[in-house]
Amino acid sequence: MTTFTAVRAVLAPVFLLSALCGCASWVLVDTPHRMDSKGFDVTLPAGWWQATTVGDSLLLTRDGVGLQYIGIERVGVSNDLKHTGRRFAKRMSPQDVAEVELDEVRSDQGIRNLELLDNLPVQVAGLPGFKLIYTFRTENGLRLKRVHYGVLVRDRVYRVQYQAPARYYFDKDLATFERVRESFKVTDRP
Repeated sequence: MTTFTAVRAVLAPVFLLSALCGCASWVLVDTPHRMDSKGFDVTLPAGWWQATTVGDSLLLTRDGVGLQYIGIERVGVSNDLKHTGRRFAKRMSPQDVAEVELDEVRSDQGIRNLELLDNLPVQVAGLPGFKLIYTFRTENGLRLKRVHYGVLVRDRVYRVQYQAPARYYFDKDLATFERVRESFKVTDRP
């Protein structure tokens, strides 16, 4: 299980607190960005910051993770998911992977009032994948909106996500996220 997975629903408060404490390490991104050891490359948005403390995932923000973040990670099919204990299977259809992902999000105790807005089959990195759009409230009542793309490649599920408060901030950086998502390429294909 990746660090990003373990804190994804409560990511904003954790990293905001770390940043305030001086514990988080952030660097201004360079573009393009290749994570060979993680199996993908992507063109990063100018003026955004990359967390260097999230292990094998990529976490970006422009104004602070409480206001918006872009996250990219991969999860092995043999890994138990944190909230459900479920696993992916190598030959799952994109919609089956999406259902497992939704079940994982719904099972997260930090997410309240989940409202699924879209669950669509789409191409991700040129492969059959899915796109989920949903809103939810945090324990403190803040309404967040997330776009969650995913694709199964061999024995890994790649997640490409964008999250921000539903009012104002989500729409403000959605186009930037979509450019990042369009540039996303899986480099460890068979």
